[in-house]
Amino acid sequence: MLRLVKAIEDKRERLEVWRKAKEIAQERRKELEEIASMLLSGGGINEKEMELGMKALIIDPQYLYYRGIKVVTPIGYYLTIGYDIDLLYLPPGTQILTGERLFFHPIVENYFDYLFGYLLENMGPGEVALFTPCSKVKPYRDSFMYKKIESIINKYGRDVWRFVVSEPLVIVPRYMDVYFPAAHYDYPPEKVTEEERKIYVENLKKALEILAPNFEKIVYTLPRKHKAIFEEALEKAQIPAHYTPYNVYYFPSLKQALINV
Repeated sequence: MLRLVKAIEDKRERLEVWRKAKEIAQERRKELEEIASMLLSGGGINEKEMELGMKALIIDPQYLYYRGIKVVTPIGYYLTIGYDIDLLYLPPGTQILTGERLFFHPIVENYFDYLFGYLLENMGPGEVALFTPCSKVKPYRDSFMYKKIESIINKYGRDVWRFVVSEPLVIVPRYMDVYFPAAHYDYPPEKVTEEERKIYVENLKKALEILAPNFEKIVYTLPRKHKAIFEEALEKAQIPAHYTPYNVYYFPSLKQALINV
C-alpha cells in the first residue's frame, strides 16, 4: 500500500499508476462497480476486493494508509453511475472541464451528490479541519503554495484534516485532488456568476455543518475572494473558526493555529 501511496505522490510515477488502473477498469468494470456500490451503501468488502479497488483507484489508498479509513474515490462513484472509463482515468492535470456556468455542469452536480451523500460524512473525527484554496495547477498538490502548507501540516499538525475550497467543486478533501474531476477543471474565481455564488455559499454552509461537529477546531487560510465566500458561509452556519492570512510570510501564524488546538 505504501508503494502505491508514494507513486501517487510522485508526479512522474503517477501517470503509470493511472495507466494500470485504467487497464484494470476496462477488464473488470462490473466487479469494480459492485465493490464501489457496496462501500457507498455502507457495506463491507474482503481483502482481495480491497486490493483490487485500490489498484483500480476506486478506493483511495492514501486515506487508508494515513487515516485507516476506506473511502470510495470520485472515480468509483462515477463508475457506478455509468461514466466512461476513458474520461474517468484521464491523467491528472488534463483539463477538460472548462467554460461557463460550471456549477450547473452535470459532472459537477454529480460530484455534489457524491460529496454530500457520502464523502463528507466519512471525514473525521479529528482535531483540526483546515481549509485552504484551490490552485490553477492541477492536481493542487503540485503547486508551490499547496506544498508550503503541506510541509507545515506534516511538521506541526498532530491531527489535521485538509480541505480545499474550490470553484466549482466547493470542497475537495486533501487526498482527492488527484482524481477526476478535481484534477481536470479550470474555473477562475472571476468566472463565478452571482447565481453560482449563491450556490457556492449555500454548499459551503452545508459542508461546514456536516464537518464542524467532527472537529475540535476550524482553521482557514484563504485569499480574498475565497475568504469572503467562506466567511459568509461560516456566518450563515454560525460556526466559529480561526483565520490566518494566505501569504507565505504569515505562515508562522498558521503553524501556531495548528499547534494551539
